Amino acid sequence: MFVRFVSQSIRRSPRRKAMTVAAVAMGSAVATAMLGVMLDIGDRVNRELRSLGANLMVTPKGRALPVEIGGISYRPVTRDDFIPESALPKIKTTFWHLNIIGVAPVLRAEARIGDRVVPVDGRRIDVPADGHQCIVGSSLARRLHAHAGTELTLFGERFTVAKVLETGGEEEDCVQVRLDVLQRLTHREGQVDAVEVSALTKPEDAFAAKDPAKMTPAEYDRWYCTPYVSSIAHQIEEALPMTVARPVRRVADNEGKVLDKIRGLMLLISAAALASAGLTVWSVMATTVLERRAEIAIMQATGAANRVVAALFTAEVALEGAVGGLIGALAGTQLARWVGESVFQARTESPALLVPLTVLVAVAIAIAGAAQPLRRSLALEPAVTLRGDA
Repeated sequence: MFVRFVSQSIRRSPRRKAMTVAAVAMGSAVATAMLGVMLDIGDRVNRELRSLGANLMVTPKGRALPVEIGGISYRPVTRDDFIPESALPKIKTTFWHLNIIGVAPVLRAEARIGDRVVPVDGRRIDVPADGHQCIVGSSLARRLHAHAGTELTLFGERFTVAKVLETGGEEEDCVQVRLDVLQRLTHREGQVDAVEVSALTKPEDAFAAKDPAKMTPAEYDRWYCTPYVSSIAHQIEEALPMTVARPVRRVADNEGKVLDKIRGLMLLISAAALASAGLTVWSVMATTVLERRAEIAIMQATGAANRVVAALFTAEVALEGAVGGLIGALAGTQLARWVGESVFQARTESPALLVPLTVLVAVAIAIAGAAQPLRRSLALEPAVTLRGDA
């Protein structure tokens, strides 16, 4: 009897039922797409941000504790005032070596160009085709009136400007030459002053802010086995004992903020889409209940309890929500892939549990939307409704 009533009720007003299914499907599709992208977005956004700069700086221990007196920086002179270039491969032997996607050694020096003393960085760069080409930052190029093709004298040798660099960072105020060339010119073969490391990290939370020295063994293992920027820095220091690794906070903190804002936006869009679906179900159900008040009153008058009547209509709405949720979830997974390919140039794979979870949420949204109109109808006295006074 219950199944027959529900099946007969479903066949009534097919356009209205289709409107409910379509509304739930649309809301579910948008929510599935946003959640699918959000759950797969962390590493992709991280990789995009990593192209903008390193988030870890590794320096020799001898340069880690500068002392400034009277505006003059004093630093203890030690034999470990540099990092051996031969030791850099050890960075890729850490626990999170697969998360380290870039290692850039830097040697720093100063050279006189005319009446100016300019910083010179030695890097592993491919733009200079030979050892007598250089890259000039845009700010420095303006001061030197230099452009591509200009010749500069550095350390007594002639260099041709291969490119003028614009990054918005400190690179705009220096000259860059090949690392091996600067090592030769400064007689520092096999040495570097710093190593810039780009690593895929998890945004730091309250747990990551704790002092590892004060953690319990279980907490330390959890921290060590989580790709926080601080834990990766710690592991680099273990691999290179002569160094100090510090997060570039300006970069690391911004990563977390960007990811949080993107995830927050996607959650907001998902919530808005599901809320719209719920309002549509409420509107359709209010009209349906209004038209079927007499039918509800007759069931109540013949002895049907309110919970039985509510179960009949709830089953009908739940079925519509399940159908709409399934259609929306399947469409949403395809939409998520399209968003991933359009924005990140990579296919986004939604978790397998997202489809059944979306169907359950869609059913809950449909039932929630129908609850208020149905409750109001059940609250009316059957006799009043049948007399037509309600």
